[in-house]
Amino acid sequence: MSKLTVEEALALPGPKLTAWDVSRPDELACGVFAISAAGARLLAQTQCTGDREATEAEWRRHGLRVGAWYGGHAFVWVADELGCVVWSREAVRLDATRSWLRVGDTGVRPEEVRAVVSFVTHDWIGRGVRLERSGGDEVVLEERDAVAQADPTYNYNDLLMSDAAWVSHFGRDLAVWLDVPHRDEAFGLATKSSTTAPSTSRGRHESLASKLAKLREYGARGLPRPHDYALRPRLSAEALRAFEREYDVELPEDYALFLTQLGNGGAGPTSYPLYRLSQALQESRPERPFVLTGPAVRGAAEDTSVHDVEWVLRNELADGASGQIVHHLATDMPADWSDRDGCLTLGTNGCGLDVLLVLTGERRGEVWMFGDPGAVRIGRTFTAWYEHWLDREIARRRDELCSNQHLEHLARALVRQGRPGEALAVAQELRRRHLAADPDSDDTSSELLWAISSAAVEGDARRAAALEVRFDEDPRWTGDAVRELHEYIERRQGLLEHMLARSGRWTREDVVASLKTIDDELLAEERASAFARCDEVLAEFPDCPSVRLKLAVTKLELADPAGALAHLDRHKEECPHAWNLRACAWSRLGDRTRALACAEYGLALRPGWVILRDNIGTFFTDSGEPTRAAEIHAATIAAEPDYEWAQQNLGVALARLGRDDEALQHFRRALELGSPRWRIAAEPDIGELQRSAAYRTLMNENEA
Repeated sequence: MSKLTVEEALALPGPKLTAWDVSRPDELACGVFAISAAGARLLAQTQCTGDREATEAEWRRHGLRVGAWYGGHAFVWVADELGCVVWSREAVRLDATRSWLRVGDTGVRPEEVRAVVSFVTHDWIGRGVRLERSGGDEVVLEERDAVAQADPTYNYNDLLMSDAAWVSHFGRDLAVWLDVPHRDEAFGLATKSSTTAPSTSRGRHESLASKLAKLREYGARGLPRPHDYALRPRLSAEALRAFEREYDVELPEDYALFLTQLGNGGAGPTSYPLYRLSQALQESRPERPFVLTGPAVRGAAEDTSVHDVEWVLRNELADGASGQIVHHLATDMPADWSDRDGCLTLGTNGCGLDVLLVLTGERRGEVWMFGDPGAVRIGRTFTAWYEHWLDREIARRRDELCSNQHLEHLARALVRQGRPGEALAVAQELRRRHLAADPDSDDTSSELLWAISSAAVEGDARRAAALEVRFDEDPRWTGDAVRELHEYIERRQGLLEHMLARSGRWTREDVVASLKTIDDELLAEERASAFARCDEVLAEFPDCPSVRLKLAVTKLELADPAGALAHLDRHKEECPHAWNLRACAWSRLGDRTRALACAEYGLALRPGWVILRDNIGTFFTDSGEPTRAAEIHAATIAAEPDYEWAQQNLGVALARLGRDDEALQHFRRALELGSPRWRIAAEPDIGELQRSAAYRTLMNENEA
């Protein structure tokens, strides 16, 4: 495509990314890219005037994410609150959220990453970025340029630093996004992550404060209900000493620091807020000794309550102890013993499950849980117990914020806050994830959110509000229309199979006659209802991807390829299934050149897709080249012998070549693999074979 103006590029349909050219940082140069599973395609370049932040804000108001690229090089990337994605010219090379990271077919947990390394190989040919992680190095992006070796004038300062500088820029951005150190082995620069490992007791509490701040940040962004993770006001050192004097106790140092440095109870690992110190001491008997030395069960030694023992062992093993039951509380403990002896009560999980901090004896400073099954240690220190909860809760909240469900809530919230551009970016990212996970995704909530935010960006408040009402009533509203159309097609095919079986005739002429009866009489009302349901959706959502796609499928089923293309013209997503349908429609209209071009693009979106790869053979059959078609179908079968369409398609090509016995063998195999008989009967231009006795025998011996 020739380069466009920025305005022309932004007016094109489909997802786009604006990216600053980091090779020209002082010039405010940027590019506009069309992005899809088939890579990033540069549409326009410009040099912005004015303020950078204002420019980015304007882009975001129009639903665009802001990324980066190194002018002239293959990789474009974005790293923001929605995730990190890297495109080459041909594919998505890296796809990440705070919860998961995919490099090609390899999955990596972000917490496994220890550092990001930018590198250039010693021969200058290889340049890239890799992750250093606990499971071993994984190359994220790499390019190889043989010119570095073939060109005797190639040098470090003038050429290599220009050609390979992208590895430094991207490596730095990825490291900042992952919050890990960046080591630049290509050009000698390095950055550190924002986190440092605390060593002292006070440092551990600084770590708790930092993690608690992170948790509060995540909690505040939670939708539909945020969580503040509030602690009560800190206790003064004087008040702490007064409590210790009154109860004649000395609190463990880390717990005392928590009370005075962070808060006197509140958010914590227990199901209900942690107690204030006054309540924690009032519900305890801290002056008495803590006599337990290991896990305890409520029963006596002769009690074989398996449930109690398993509960205690399961909780104790989580803390890495021996897993042996040491005490049987019913018989081993003194008559006046209480599970509050030598402890203060930190809080409760309800249902009699209380959490206590040991104040005396060899277990001093440990955190224990007491309940009906027994008693078990759940933390070696208060700080370790609390920090373990923070880590788990941060991970849980982080995963929630990365989830598709959160993106749904976020998109709607942003529309209601009058930030439709940001909502559109979120909705497009949600849709991208659905299609990345399943190129044939029929998830309709994401497309409806996309429609709501698009209408809001365009200033069409009436349509946005109407679509919001639809979403509230049924997020799968568009899917219901698709489902009704799908059920109509299934019913039509089922009736066709039944009518042909009843007649015992399986020629194309019989198919045409049966379909006329079905369409004009038996299913006329059902067909009208299904199309009316789709029209209802399109009246409010003209470019609905799922409905347009299903209507195209239906039009092809009804032998109307031109009608299919009309719907596909309004399908704006980079979907391999849509390109497959376009290819089939053009082939049936007799334009093999366009059919092959559409197939090529579809395979770029979904490399190696067997359905589309085999359909290319049918395009040669449609255009009168069955020999070439047979070669393609045979190659598909060699790779996928149980693909029934390839077996049937090869049978058709062989029948066109007059090789009837071989054709029947492949038809038989297609039927064995589940292909319906009507589909073979509907094939055109194999009438001579269909009139043969061997064909009739094959079709009728497969009576369901």
